[in-house]
Amino acid sequence: MTPPRTRSTLAAVAVLSLALAACGTRVDHDTIVRAAAGNGAGGSGTGTGETVPGEDGPTGGSTGEGAADESGASGSAGTGGDGKDTSGAQSGGSGSSGAGRNGGKGKGGPPIVIGSVGTYSGPGGVAFAQGPRALQAWAAAVNAKGGINGRRVQVIVMDDGADAAKGRSHVQELVETRKAVAIVASFTTTHTLAAWKGYVEKKKVPVVGGDCSTTLWSNSPMMFSECPASSTALDGLAKLGAKYGKGNKIGGLICTESDACTHAGEHMFGDGNAARRFGLDPVYRAKISLTQPDYTAECIQARNAGVELMMVTGDPNTVARVASSCRRQNFNPQFLQPSATMAADSAGKPGLTNVLASMAVFPFAGASTPAIREFDAAWNKYGGGKAAGPAAAQGWASAKVFEKAARGAGDISRAGLAKELYTFRGQRFGGLTVPLGYVAGKGTTDSKCTFFMRGSGGTWTAPLGARTVCW
Repeated sequence: MTPPRTRSTLAAVAVLSLALAACGTRVDHDTIVRAAAGNGAGGSGTGTGETVPGEDGPTGGSTGEGAADESGASGSAGTGGDGKDTSGAQSGGSGSSGAGRNGGKGKGGPPIVIGSVGTYSGPGGVAFAQGPRALQAWAAAVNAKGGINGRRVQVIVMDDGADAAKGRSHVQELVETRKAVAIVASFTTTHTLAAWKGYVEKKKVPVVGGDCSTTLWSNSPMMFSECPASSTALDGLAKLGAKYGKGNKIGGLICTESDACTHAGEHMFGDGNAARRFGLDPVYRAKISLTQPDYTAECIQARNAGVELMMVTGDPNTVARVASSCRRQNFNPQFLQPSATMAADSAGKPGLTNVLASMAVFPFAGASTPAIREFDAAWNKYGGGKAAGPAAAQGWASAKVFEKAARGAGDISRAGLAKELYTFRGQRFGGLTVPLGYVAGKGTTDSKCTFFMRGSGGTWTAPLGARTVCW
């Protein structure tokens, strides 16, 4: 049985991750390619006996027939019943699942191997699954245009099932056996990330983006976040609430399952004092469990306290259940939520139609710039037919940070990538991120900015487009 700590939130604001996952699932970007070519059921790839992490369908079984599209990717990918990686099984046993018809080498050399390790299956994995899928979609789009500096990109995705030991083992395999030059867009629990953070620092392997709301992304020389620091993101949430909320009296429901929940609650309502610092009036705070059948008592207490804005640290389903419980009591506060607690369909849920959300990276809907349109085109083609949510935007932003470093590095190696990343100062990556920079020996520099989304008429909007709110 998974200990309570590993059933922690999927993000620092408590997106629940239950370790009810299939063992050792590994899916590379060929799954996306074949799905886009129409080989999977409903474009999801599940019709071949395989699945993209977090998608409905089997997590094991036989691999499907290989197929190719304009990206030139071929071969088969999936997991056998024992959880072993079977990518490359249809490509001459090369093991290069992102390889093309030329034996796995682009015009400029062998494939650039990158990996993503995270919690991508089981009930909790749904919140994170779009992150690596966006990375795979990016790789398919890049390879369709000739790769990076003439080299194809090979993506290997490994599911840790919220198991710290498994996550550490997967990272070690990527580094020592697969020779990955970087870990990119890894979405995992704080507990699991802690198990392999020291290893990548020792091996000097760049970790570029992922679920960056955990405090473990700060002050690490090898972790290159695509987001502001977790405490800064919570400051941004308070700023948005004070500026755009329908009132200033704020309440919070803080989950008990994770230290990450405690951090969010303390920063907003306790010692961090973010609510008061930005002009909000904290009038109510209570602890909740993500497994509660409903939240009627808490809603009544919040109503009696005069709450106008409500923050819930929980997974998207929990937030929706809180909103439903409050609505049944004729209590309809405006919800003020960190992006990791939201999903693509959250703004259409009863009680959440006017939700305010702070986004760590660009809005996943409602904004249009050349960089966002590039994401939209790739997601529409390779995203499996589902609307993009926060994790998809973060996965894409992570990929673009890696891409800029890889294109600028004369040597696409771990050392070469880190050296190039350390030159970044105030980078926006086409407006996909807040201003970011990386300092040798210290890691990501913080940026006191956030993106803004809100629900309107049952859908997500981006009132400021791709512009940020800074302070």
